[in-house]
Amino acid sequence: MNRITALLIVALIVAAATSPVRAQQQPPSAGASQAAESVPEINYHLTVMMPQYRFLDTSGYGGRVGEYDSLQQSLGGDLSFVYVNVPEHMTIRTTWDVVSRDDYDLKSRITFGKWLDFSLDNRGFVRHLDDNNYFGASVISPDIIRIDTVSPDSLLGIRRRMNNASLKLQLPKVPVKLFVKGGWQARDGNSQMQYFDMGGDGVVPIDNTGCANCHSASQYRSYNYTTRNIAGGAEVKLGNLLKLVYQHEFRSFNDRMPNPVDIYGTSGEIPPVEDIPYTPAGPYVHSVLPRHQTQADSLQITMAVAHHVTLNGDLNYARTNNLFTPSDPRMLVTGNHSQNAFNADATLTWNPVSPLRVVADFHQQNLINEFASSYSLSDPTLFYIFGNPSLHRHWGGLKGTYRVSKKFDVESYYTHMNITRSNSGLWPQASSPDNTDPLYVVPVSSSNVVGVAAHFHSAELWNARAGYEWTGTHNPGYVTDPRTNNRLFGNVTLTPAHWFTIGNDASMVLQKTFPVVQRTNHLYVDAIFVTIKPVPQWSIGGAYTYLQDNLRTDMQLANDSGVGVYTQPLAPYKQLSQTFSLNSTYEVKKRVGLNLSFARSLAHSGWRPDLNPADYPDFPGAVSVAGYPTEAAFAAAFAAALGTGAGPVSQVNVPQTLVGATGNYHLRAGFDGGLRFNYGSYTDNTIWNSTGVDPTLRRPNVNGKLQSYSVFFGRVW
Repeated sequence: MNRITALLIVALIVAAATSPVRAQQQPPSAGASQAAESVPEINYHLTVMMPQYRFLDTSGYGGRVGEYDSLQQSLGGDLSFVYVNVPEHMTIRTTWDVVSRDDYDLKSRITFGKWLDFSLDNRGFVRHLDDNNYFGASVISPDIIRIDTVSPDSLLGIRRRMNNASLKLQLPKVPVKLFVKGGWQARDGNSQMQYFDMGGDGVVPIDNTGCANCHSASQYRSYNYTTRNIAGGAEVKLGNLLKLVYQHEFRSFNDRMPNPVDIYGTSGEIPPVEDIPYTPAGPYVHSVLPRHQTQADSLQITMAVAHHVTLNGDLNYARTNNLFTPSDPRMLVTGNHSQNAFNADATLTWNPVSPLRVVADFHQQNLINEFASSYSLSDPTLFYIFGNPSLHRHWGGLKGTYRVSKKFDVESYYTHMNITRSNSGLWPQASSPDNTDPLYVVPVSSSNVVGVAAHFHSAELWNARAGYEWTGTHNPGYVTDPRTNNRLFGNVTLTPAHWFTIGNDASMVLQKTFPVVQRTNHLYVDAIFVTIKPVPQWSIGGAYTYLQDNLRTDMQLANDSGVGVYTQPLAPYKQLSQTFSLNSTYEVKKRVGLNLSFARSLAHSGWRPDLNPADYPDFPGAVSVAGYPTEAAFAAAFAAALGTGAGPVSQVNVPQTLVGATGNYHLRAGFDGGLRFNYGSYTDNTIWNSTGVDPTLRRPNVNGKLQSYSVFFGRVW
């Protein structure tokens, strides 16, 4: 609490320092000069100091209901100070909002006309994450061993602190502004880390290797690292014709974390039966966050090229060096590689006449990685190269919009994209070249998009847009979908009253491979009730929000190619959420204020694949490769896996409730005091196993409730 106490002491000093400012607000004396009377000195200030103490009470699991709460009883409060000196063109603004020593928001800004602008921004908060201790792969693959060392319902929290400062200075008599800005961020705390390897359980020794099965683990991961950046540059502006902004920035990342060490190795026989990486059994260092530094330069241009023609563009080049040097030969990572990035954007806008607007744009992104390594498969004499990809993306387009009337617009657009992978030979990266997992990559791929649309609109009542889009692809890689060919789209929004809005977005896609129609429907309703005032001092309001999305998407479940691959096109997925809210404000004789609020949200989602085992294809390799006693046994396991995907993987049923109440009493001489109450509840009703036979297949208990009481007392002057 020492830090919060120090902040409040500083607040008292600032408040005391405002007393001379108040003296400046007195009218000039009778003996003042005539010039002083004609130009009076006008100053203004406002100070708010409202200390508070918060009592906190949680029950159940506090991590989800208090996801962004420090979960601390604490001394804090609000402090704001605003000072405006009109003759000197000076403003000072400071706002402090402190909940606890880990949850605060501090902002300050000082300006002197157009010559100087200085600002500070400090933010700190804690985010809690759930412990996800369910691993469903063992349903279909019994040979996967799971180890979980994270205690059930653990409170996992990461504290984040962000500090930023900026200064902009206008040079006298020249149209140049110099600026400098910098920041410092830190994260520390505990989170959950999960990893998977083709080794063993690390507990039961087989042939003294410790590796016998596929292995999945969940454990704590401690975080403690900082990110720093400092940048400086200049802004040159020549009237309304040209504006240039140049900036040079230095960024660094430094970690102070112990790197995880876990069991890795080859399962099965040596050489292994499966063609997986040949890795001697033993503990290895993994999941390393390496130290690195970045130098970046950027240039922004805004120019009036000609009458009704403007150009906006920017260039930026960044060079990142990885400073990590492996000190342990067991580390599954190498260091000292670099990464270069060059990006450019240009947009040309032309308005020859008022109804017509034409926009041409060009973009490019270049990422060059110098990280490459090698690994061996079952034959230790053969090595394969792998590394991060180097991508070169270029795309440009032309768009025209013409306003036919006040209620009707037409538009047309064309976009061409090209992607080049300068080291595509490094891909695919997968442990088994004969598996179905690799994402096959081609050196070059391109696409063309052409579209037209019509837009009908009214000032307040309705808004509608419909159109057609064609996409053609060449040599699609993993970033381009080769099936998307034709698309019809449209959306309609109706607002019959200012408190009611209903809309629908629809998209119809015709694919090359499947002669079917794929639809995505979106329905959104936002009804805001008119505020009711039973008496002038009492107001009641409410709102209702409805959101629904229906999606059909392709689904694929795959094991080793020798076992089986199952594809189901257009499996439906539905998402639905509703929110109700009410609020009431009441004031008694301008002395007593009461404010009540209530919000209830309901979120549901689910994936609905075909769960009928009779529709599954035969898997001839289930017995010989996967080791199941019969194909029927594998089909049963496959049905269970689909049920897991339709249940715990995709289903959501999480109602939440928020209640807030504030009562305050206005005393004389600007003093104010009162009590704030906040209540929140989070419930997870998702059932992982509909039969309820196996309790281990249920979602972890993350239900929780949070209550806080804050007592405040302060003054405004």
